[in-house]
Amino acid sequence: MNAASNNAESSTDEPIKVGYEILETVQRNVTPFTQGLEIYDDHLYESSGIYGESTLRIYDPYTGEVIVSQELPEHVFGEGLTIHDSRIYILTWKAEQVYIHDTDLKPVDTATIEGEGWGICSTGNELVTSNGTSTLSFRNPSNLQVNDTLDVKLSGEPLDRLNELECVGGQIYANRWHDDRIFRIDSESGAVEAVLDLEELVEGYAPDEEESVLNGIAHIPETNDFWVTGKNWPTLHLIRLNETTQANDFEALVETFEAQYAIFGLVLFAILGP
Repeated sequence: MNAASNNAESSTDEPIKVGYEILETVQRNVTPFTQGLEIYDDHLYESSGIYGESTLRIYDPYTGEVIVSQELPEHVFGEGLTIHDSRIYILTWKAEQVYIHDTDLKPVDTATIEGEGWGICSTGNELVTSNGTSTLSFRNPSNLQVNDTLDVKLSGEPLDRLNELECVGGQIYANRWHDDRIFRIDSESGAVEAVLDLEELVEGYAPDEEESVLNGIAHIPETNDFWVTGKNWPTLHLIRLNETTQANDFEALVETFEAQYAIFGLVLFAILGP
């Protein structure tokens, strides 16, 4: 893949709008500053932030029970996590440290990257990271060196503040800091293909605090279902996505109907009179 070269050809088409239904809402007995979320072996893995409070947790997603937890060093601000080849990679905000743990949360290794760490996901071959800008980095899992970069655009314009990431096939789902939407990004072109607006979910469940924003995406393999949550949220939500038509397609459909209705009216007028 050469994301950088393909990015120049990214589409300026409007993304489709994605609907959803809530399948489960689960209360949890902690309200962490959620940074990363991932499903592995039917359990929900989470990384949380805040200096002195950054922690890894494994949940039973259907009860909200914390099965095991592991604190990160007090001097780091935990960020996103992903699981690749049975290893958990946990980013830090400004420390330029990446902590590597096994799937029982035991520390295994550390590595370094340049700049801030925000979100991370695994394509199966590479690790994709965000740093709060509109650019994603594709990294070699063995040394975290950057293989390629991808500029993300929404309707042809750069989409910055990209945060938590979830790789699903050839697409990347992304939270955006202080945004109630999730964006589905084509991992080749960088174009946002679809937008999921979770404003109603945020209004219904997010604490009334400025930083309690939507953050956390975990895909259940071989389904269209995702666990989502937010920073300081007391709940986890299992949602199912339902794709709808593009906004401009819908408008075209309405215009076509109105045109056909007008023609039908003229025919009736010619036959029946006023």
